Amino acid sequence: MGRQLWGALILSLAVLGVMYVGGIEVPLDPEEAIAREIDEKVTAPAIEAKIVAALDRGDVDEARMYAELATEYQRPIRTDLVERIKAESEPGPSAQRSAMEFGAGFFTGEGMTVAGLAGAVASDLTVVGDVRDLVHEGGLMLAGQPYDELILGLATVGVVATGATVATGGIGLPAKLGVSVFKVARKAGTLTAGLGAALGRAVRRTVDFGELGGVVRAAASLDSAATRDAASRVIRRASSGDLARMLGDARHIGDIAGPGETVRLLKYADSPEQLSDLAAMSTRFGRTTRGVVELTGRTSLRAFKQGVRIATVILENLWAFAVWFGSLIAMILTRGLARLILGKRRRKRTAANLT
Repeated sequence: MGRQLWGALILSLAVLGVMYVGGIEVPLDPEEAIAREIDEKVTAPAIEAKIVAALDRGDVDEARMYAELATEYQRPIRTDLVERIKAESEPGPSAQRSAMEFGAGFFTGEGMTVAGLAGAVASDLTVVGDVRDLVHEGGLMLAGQPYDELILGLATVGVVATGATVATGGIGLPAKLGVSVFKVARKAGTLTAGLGAALGRAVRRTVDFGELGGVVRAAASLDSAATRDAASRVIRRASSGDLARMLGDARHIGDIAGPGETVRLLKYADSPEQLSDLAAMSTRFGRTTRGVVELTGRTSLRAFKQGVRIATVILENLWAFAVWFGSLIAMILTRGLARLILGKRRRKRTAANLT
């Protein structure tokens, strides 16, 4: 038995040695993998740096988002930063600044801060934003000048989606929020080339651009009912549903994180699949999704580490490993001692019998 125990011990140590040298990993529970990554990357200094940068450019909403992230993951930040955020968030100045940024975004359709981007999305949620884009981009199209096909197509869909849904492949297009978020992101420069290309293909499958002249002329007359009717006639109802899925994901993120945050998050999605990943992340992390994405560099729940090196496991469980190792030694020593005692007794009995 002693030889078997020694053999098991030696074999175990050999296996652990191979796993250590080879860097072999053991799988982690997804939640544990996420917790490990956040513990490593979402640190107080990293959060403080983001807060300082946000405050320096006057984006108090972003600073508050990172402060919320610090609270959620129990990362104490410097007292001076807490006081600075508190001062910048005072009802009077904060409300006035946010209102100005929101108003500027509402009237221009563009924004730089979270409040400004939210204002741009809010203005586009009305039919006025779509009509404005139809007149501008459609006018360029009719004049034979370069125009933004994606904005024009989304505006057409948006006119119909205002107060209704458009059927595409049996899937109703979500409410207007998804359309508006994409349009504002396009203007703000946060819509990536990859996702923009996929969105453009989906829009071309949904909108008959050859018949858009009537929609543009109706929009120029400022007759919203006529514009909606004309737009409805150029929507192809037999579509693959790609547009519906992308708009649905954008809307899902917007419902959780807010429209302004969604516009900023889109810069981390370079494909429809990555957009869906961000939607899943927003379900997991809520309003602080962008903070987690920026600090960890992860744009998908699947991208978090799914394993940990065996050496790390041994170090983290060193006491348990020592107990296991000691128990094997104790078993070997106990077995050997028992055999020694029994051997002595047998020899004594044998000697007594001989005498």
